[in-house]
Amino acid sequence: MRSTSMATRKTVTASSSAVLLAMITGCADTAAPGASPTDSSAQTAQGEAPAQWSYEGATGPQHWGELEDEFTTCGTGAAQSPINVPGDPVLSSEPIELDYTASDFQARDTGHTVELESTSPQNITVDGTEYTFKQMHYHAPSEHTLDGVNYAAEFHFVHQSDDGDLAVIGVLAAEGEDNPAWSLVIEAVPAAQDEDSAEVTGLALSSLLPESLDHYEYDGSLTTPPCSENVRWLLLQSPIELGTTQISELRSAHSDNNRPTQPLNDREVAQVDQ
Repeated sequence: MRSTSMATRKTVTASSSAVLLAMITGCADTAAPGASPTDSSAQTAQGEAPAQWSYEGATGPQHWGELEDEFTTCGTGAAQSPINVPGDPVLSSEPIELDYTASDFQARDTGHTVELESTSPQNITVDGTEYTFKQMHYHAPSEHTLDGVNYAAEFHFVHQSDDGDLAVIGVLAAEGEDNPAWSLVIEAVPAAQDEDSAEVTGLALSSLLPESLDHYEYDGSLTTPPCSENVRWLLLQSPIELGTTQISELRSAHSDNNRPTQPLNDREVAQVDQ
C-alpha cells in the first residue's frame, strides 16, 4: 500500500443543505467482514499482488476454507453469513440507537470492494452495548436474501465494541429511482479506483439509511475470509432505492463480489420493530 504522503486524493464535498435534506429524522473486512473487522477483504492496494482469495474459480467461496489455516472457519463454521432470512422470524425488542454525526470520510479500494472510513467517532448502541463505526463497504448483488429474494446491492456498516465484538448493520438496495442521499458515496467509488484514495466531506451516515430501522437480528460471521463468527447482524427490513446508473457505478468497480447464502442450521432470526 502506498504511503499517505505519496497518495493522491480526490475530494467529494456535500453542501450543508443537501445533507440536511437527506437526513433521516426517525432514526454485512482493527478487522473487517473480509480481512479485518471492517470489510473482511484483504487490504490489497492497486499495483500490489492480489489477495489470496476471490469470488470465483479455485480461490472462490467454495474453496476459502482450504486456502489458509486461518480461513478454516469458512468451510467448517456452523454460524456463517450471509443467510436467507426466512419469512417467519420470531419477534424481539433490541432497537438500534444511532449516534451518527456529519463527518468526513476516506474511501479506498481494497481489491474486493470500496470502503469508507470516518475521520471522527461514529457510534451505535444495541442492547446496552456501544459499538464504534469502523467502515462501510458494499457487495453487488446482495449477500443476504429476504425469503429467497436477492437485491441489486448490499451495504455493510461495520462497528466494533471496546471488547472487540462486531455489530454490522446491513442495508439492502433495490434498483429504482436515483437516490440523492447516496450520490456522494457513489461518486467516491470510481474516484477511489482512479486515485489512491478519495475523500467525502460533510456526510452523515444516518442520511444513508431507510426511514425505518426495523431489522432482523441473528448471530453470524464475517462474509469474507477469515469468516470469523460471533458477529451480531442487524439487517434492515426496508431496502433503500438506488438508480440504474448508481447501481452500474458500483458494479463497474466491483461486481459479483457476494458470498452465497449459508445454512441457517439451528440459529434463530429475530425481527425487531422500532
